[in-house]
Amino acid sequence: MSTPFLELPVRAILAPIERRIGAGKAARLYALADQGSSGVANIVAFALLGRALPVGQFGAIGMMIGLHYFIAGFHRSAIVLPFTTDHRLARDPGEAHCEDNGWWWLGLALALLLSVAIGLAGVIVARVGDALPSWRWLAQSLFLTALISPAMLAWEFARRWLYKIERADMVALCSLSYFLALCAGAWLVSHHAPSAFAGASAWVVASLCALLIALPTVRPARPDRAVAARLIHDNRADAGWLAATNLPYSVYSSATIVVLIGLLVGSVAAAVFSAARTLTNPAMSIVTAIDSIDKPRAARAFAADGMAGLRSVVHRSRLSIALATGLYLGLVALFAGPLIALAFKGQYAGLEHEVRLLALGFFLFGLNLPSETLLIVLRAGRTMLTVRSVTALVTIVALAIGSAYGVSGMAIAFAVTQAGNFVLLRGIEHWAGTHAERRLA
Repeated sequence: MSTPFLELPVRAILAPIERRIGAGKAARLYALADQGSSGVANIVAFALLGRALPVGQFGAIGMMIGLHYFIAGFHRSAIVLPFTTDHRLARDPGEAHCEDNGWWWLGLALALLLSVAIGLAGVIVARVGDALPSWRWLAQSLFLTALISPAMLAWEFARRWLYKIERADMVALCSLSYFLALCAGAWLVSHHAPSAFAGASAWVVASLCALLIALPTVRPARPDRAVAARLIHDNRADAGWLAATNLPYSVYSSATIVVLIGLLVGSVAAAVFSAARTLTNPAMSIVTAIDSIDKPRAARAFAADGMAGLRSVVHRSRLSIALATGLYLGLVALFAGPLIALAFKGQYAGLEHEVRLLALGFFLFGLNLPSETLLIVLRAGRTMLTVRSVTALVTIVALAIGSAYGVSGMAIAFAVTQAGNFVLLRGIEHWAGTHAERRLA
């Protein structure tokens, strides 16, 4: 099998660095570079589009990203998580690639189905908009989501595939291309074609650029129906429970909570919330970088060392998230005013208080993910569904109350519910771990 044309120069440059610092540290640095590139690219894109687009159009872009992550949650739960948390320690390389390839085609099929579904939802909302004009802006966001999601979901799966085969170096390279393409696209749109549709297209182009670089390394082959059928049969229960957990999770997730805010208050509130969230989003990129490495690592640790190994990875993951996001979000809270002025040139001035509240909420949100990693590795989908349902219900009530006080009230509601979720998840984490130990004894 031939070597992809980028493999040799990439390995020639990075191999000496890996030998010096160690493969484990290098993988974490690549993951941080991956999420750093993506996170900064999204900040730049939102800043450029926020300056150039009318508030309503920018609100549609913010809602589009939230809706994309809503359907991406189903894709991640049903496909990506079962794919990345396989417990088996040793697999024949040929068999492993065959199964990974089966997951690739299942993921691509689900991506297309979800995109068609969100597009059909846009058609329905557009029809309703004839009678309720205030809903028309939501139809635009749904159509934009259908536009961007196939490419973005395909790139996200390829990214996770690279992590699974321990090619985080290629992930970093792909993300660099994503960064360059998205920033260039957003700049062109903001200066030459300022519209929500053109802005959405920048995410499509960036995702395709990253995907095209990834494909020669992961080498997807022709689909095998027998393999796909076996994967569905073996994973349908876990995938079903995890997919069900996405519904309540979407209510309070840092990426999708803007959807609920837009529904409760409207496009202007969605735009303002998106502007405030833009500055704190890199913290979630840091969390995702750590999570991308630690989920497969947690699964391997559980397979090798049982609950002791799993707990060790979860503890280190939480500590890494606390240190990294705490430092960044602390700086954002301290310099909120100048950062808003720099990003949006005064268009969204006066959001300092909201940014600081979101910084607190996002910090707590990040600390909750390692507990969920433990539950996912233990295949405790039913328990996760209960926890997320309780948190979603509390979030809806809190946001409904907070909406009377604008974006500030909603930011407070988000922070308070994440604090409650943190306490709940730590208790569930202890209970699930103890239960698993008894079962394995």
